[in-house]
Amino acid sequence: MKKITTIIITLISFINSAVNAQTYYPLKNIETNLAPVSNVNGQWVAVSPSNNTLGANYYQGLSFGFDVNNYASLVNGVGTHDLYFGRWQSEWKGWRKIVMQNEIGNVGIGTSAPTANLEVVAPLLDGSETLLKLRVSDATQDYFRITNGTNTGLQFMPTLYGYHVSDNRSALYLTAAIESGNDSGTDPVMTFDSRLSASAITTRTLFAWDSYGNRKMVLTANGSLGIGTTTTGPHKLAVEGSIGAREIKVQATGWSDFVFEKNYSLPTLEEVEKHINEKGHLKDIPSEKEVIENGINLGEMNSKLLQKIEELTLYSIEQNKKIEAQTKEIESLKNLVLRVTKIENELARK
Repeated sequence: MKKITTIIITLISFINSAVNAQTYYPLKNIETNLAPVSNVNGQWVAVSPSNNTLGANYYQGLSFGFDVNNYASLVNGVGTHDLYFGRWQSEWKGWRKIVMQNEIGNVGIGTSAPTANLEVVAPLLDGSETLLKLRVSDATQDYFRITNGTNTGLQFMPTLYGYHVSDNRSALYLTAAIESGNDSGTDPVMTFDSRLSASAITTRTLFAWDSYGNRKMVLTANGSLGIGTTTTGPHKLAVEGSIGAREIKVQATGWSDFVFEKNYSLPTLEEVEKHINEKGHLKDIPSEKEVIENGINLGEMNSKLLQKIEELTLYSIEQNKKIEAQTKEIESLKNLVLRVTKIENELARK
């Protein structure tokens, strides 16, 4: 009952503050429905309504209004922890249960059996209920609210909605803060957990980033990230569009230095020429059709290109040896020609 008393006092203070801001003023500080009726039309007075009954229980409390035809009642049931608000405006508008405190101290708004310290149950509005709305008095258009995002009856999807138009800063900001003494270990400061009630998700997408229903990015159940696409295939990162980076590091599983091993069988240039004529591409390099259909593995392709570069290097070394040998033969022939020419000249002078 202590919580109920606090809530009643708070509501009375709020109502009293609101009254003092009006043109009309109360004749007394507080009048209850147990006091004599003050039926002065046009004044803010306490009245004694005849509708203070809820079922078989008789409720007592406070009633405030201008006259017996325009008033509001705040009542608590005899022998209960319930707090009700009722209103009469030319006709009785009915009771609304706003607070219920059970034996273990739980408080409910819209429910008589709260299962948490505070439980709020909104009336049915076909899936567009607003359970909580917060704002500040000097920014009347900015607010935060918790709503039902289904727009469908008999369903509830909690939706956090931040609305901010007073300037161009963020409309919703989530922060997880720690102190420097806690800045250690491997546990993350903030965790987003999509899960089954007792195990991990295996099929459905874990997270999605949208803009008014247009999906921009997804994180799948196997930990793959899709940017600009919802289909990641076998890739851990799938991007629909270009990627800009100053550096990309690929963890390779092998490299092409085997070309320089002594037992490597270097194809002859005749064999290379034959393969090109028959296949239309280099050996061990995918064709254009294969690349268009399957794409390329960056690490594997770099390794294959290096293999061809190293093979070209061996061809160049071999060609250079032949050129050097041919150069020596040419020099020998030139010297031989000079000697023959010299002999011929000497014979001609004789």
